[in-house]
Amino acid sequence: MSLAPIEEAALGGSRDVEKLDKFSWASFVRFLSLARDHRGTFILGSLMTLVASGINLSLPLAAQRLLPRVIESGDVRALDIAAGTFALLLLIGTGITFIQWVITVRAGNAVVTALRARLFRHLNRMPISYFDQAKTGELTSRLSNDVSQIQQTLTLDVVNMLANTVTLVGGVIIAIYIDWKLTFAVVGVLGLVMLMFVIAGRRLRRLNRLTLDALSESMGTIQEVLSNIRIVKAFARNEHEDKRIARQLNRVLKLSDRSATFEAAMGSIAMVGFLLLIVAVIWFGGRRVLTGDLTLETLVAFFITVTIISGPMSMLASLYTRLQRAIGASDRLFQILDLKEEDKDPDDAVAFPNVAGEVAFRNVTFGYDHTRPVLKNLNLYVPAGKVTALVGQSGAGKTTLSAMLYRFYDPQAGTIEVDDVPINRIRRDDLREHIGIVPQMPILFNVSIMENIRYGRLDATDEEVIEAARAANVAEFAEALPLKYHTVVGERGVTLSGGQNQRVAIARALLKNPRILILDEATSALDTRSEALVKEALERLMIGRTTLVIAHRLTTIQNADQIAVMANGEVVEKGTHNELMAMNAHYAYLHNLNEAN
Repeated sequence: MSLAPIEEAALGGSRDVEKLDKFSWASFVRFLSLARDHRGTFILGSLMTLVASGINLSLPLAAQRLLPRVIESGDVRALDIAAGTFALLLLIGTGITFIQWVITVRAGNAVVTALRARLFRHLNRMPISYFDQAKTGELTSRLSNDVSQIQQTLTLDVVNMLANTVTLVGGVIIAIYIDWKLTFAVVGVLGLVMLMFVIAGRRLRRLNRLTLDALSESMGTIQEVLSNIRIVKAFARNEHEDKRIARQLNRVLKLSDRSATFEAAMGSIAMVGFLLLIVAVIWFGGRRVLTGDLTLETLVAFFITVTIISGPMSMLASLYTRLQRAIGASDRLFQILDLKEEDKDPDDAVAFPNVAGEVAFRNVTFGYDHTRPVLKNLNLYVPAGKVTALVGQSGAGKTTLSAMLYRFYDPQAGTIEVDDVPINRIRRDDLREHIGIVPQMPILFNVSIMENIRYGRLDATDEEVIEAARAANVAEFAEALPLKYHTVVGERGVTLSGGQNQRVAIARALLKNPRILILDEATSALDTRSEALVKEALERLMIGRTTLVIAHRLTTIQNADQIAVMANGEVVEKGTHNELMAMNAHYAYLHNLNEAN
């Protein structure tokens, strides 16, 4: 089966395939730019490599000069001196190569570490809209697999490629100096080998890029399945997921096998090229020695030169293969680094140390897809220190409205204000420091209860964390655990119950002490006892704060200071519970439906 259709589909079309078939100097230069912070070390390593290459290249010239003297004199001492000279040159070259290897490997490791940190910092500053579409597993694969592809190439291969290229070119020059006629045979073989390298290398780069894409996709699926393993098991879909992952991994295997075939082909080309060089030198040079056109010592010197050339020729095949892989991987990383980060604060953005908590949505229009607005010219005033509940059927825009207050998304029209200041003129971090959230499904990190609560205020003392925990009724279960507040909660708080997770999230919000609070119906999926404990904690949390409650059960918000009813992205009614019931319209319908259920 041909992989061409798969390859084209993975790249988005034949134009992209053709683009990857060509060696891009722009991609190569950009790849090298990753090492610019350590360019001094790499330049030093390159210079040391050139010196070591020069020493290696001096060996055939030394042989050409010393061997005739040894043969003519017949002096064993002269032979000892010649052998000692060769050994000394080799030791010096080896020592220089060792030092070069150590400093470039260390610099390469530093580059890779900095690259991973740079990628994470960039992703950490991407807008929420990016993560709405991206797969976490694919991003993790790029930070892991793609950076690993680059590591060896940046660490050693670029410097070694320079060294081998210099040795190869220098060897050819020395070969010309020794005997230009024999050199023609060598250059002819080298030219043919290099042409085949270029052709195979283009294909290899494309296959490697496709392999990385397929691997990222499979890693994304694996992470998705493992993150939702309870659903997989609950629906008895283990076998279904096994087959889905197997299909994706088989695609990776097919592409990897094709890459391996091309790598083996390039290695074979190098080996055949080396053998052809030996055959050409022996055949052509031997004939000339027999006819008296060439001396034996000149043939020996030339043979040493060819041996020196053959090493770099074989190495360049392997290095070129890894370089193509690394450039393909770096292209994928630059795809991330080229993405626009979350808009930076304007130069005239205001600090917001003190907030009363008054919020106003003025003629706000927004849609995830610009052609289908979720919010339509919405107006809503949220008074400071009061509780405002948002109700409405699914898809009405309640959660979107709260996300926009955080500036996860910006309005396409209209403004959102806090204390009469448009939030796009407030420093984003300042704004978010004044907002706390308790989501319907709390998100906890795989650390201790104490560290999860401290996430609300990183400089809080243990005593302050415990005080918030007690106010949120976390102490009721945490202090009964063997490790108490140092108990690790597992990924997403899996070792805690739903109510316990909610109380940890409330404690985190209490510790943050925000002026504005968003509650996404934190009690909708709890048993009676847990709900009572969470409600008690929420009541403490809401005191004196501007609170926006996204309500799913209307019985929980009847005492709100105001209730805003949303439908089709608009606020269609607003008032207290009694006022809205008296209107006998949208809210009354939802309330009666809720009561019936």
